[in-house]
Amino acid sequence: MAKLFPDSFPPAWADAWGDDRYGLWANLRVQDVVQRMRWIEPGSFVMGSPDGKQPGTTAEPQRGNNEGPQNHVTLTQGFWLADTACTQALWLAVMGGKNPSRFTGKPDLPVERVSWDDIAATSGFCAALRTAGQLPAGVQAVLPTEAEWEYACRAGSTTPFSFGPDITPEQVNYDGNYPY
Repeated sequence: MAKLFPDSFPPAWADAWGDDRYGLWANLRVQDVVQRMRWIEPGSFVMGSPDGKQPGTTAEPQRGNNEGPQNHVTLTQGFWLADTACTQALWLAVMGGKNPSRFTGKPDLPVERVSWDDIAATSGFCAALRTAGQLPAGVQAVLPTEAEWEYACRAGSTTPFSFGPDITPEQVNYDGNYPY
């Protein structure tokens, strides 16, 4: 049977913790920067984008050929996931050095202009977080798998976005000329 709760709560790395309308949370503190983490319970979902070929379905707008076929996926273990993108403040607290972001001026802006290698490589952000003494022995800092990411983003929904089938600039900060 899948475990709905973490092995221990609060986790050993938590600076603060609690439970709110979104579920369990724990704060990871790196120097004076806090990253809130959310416990994502195990569960099942349909991964991928519908192609509209199944009765009662329509293809999602601008669906790419690499977004299917849809598959039923079960995640048997829960996991901790940051509830926001990595901020520039957190990046600098972990990596030091120069801010790689183009859009600077506020430390709580997301860090951008970093690659997958900048995060996952042996000298990247996750490795630096592990070796910076911020995490207890045995605790991993890794990027989520594609299935974990989609499961968390869908938040129990079956629509393209967790809040419904459409997206607007009022809901999300993006250029509304390119809705998908």
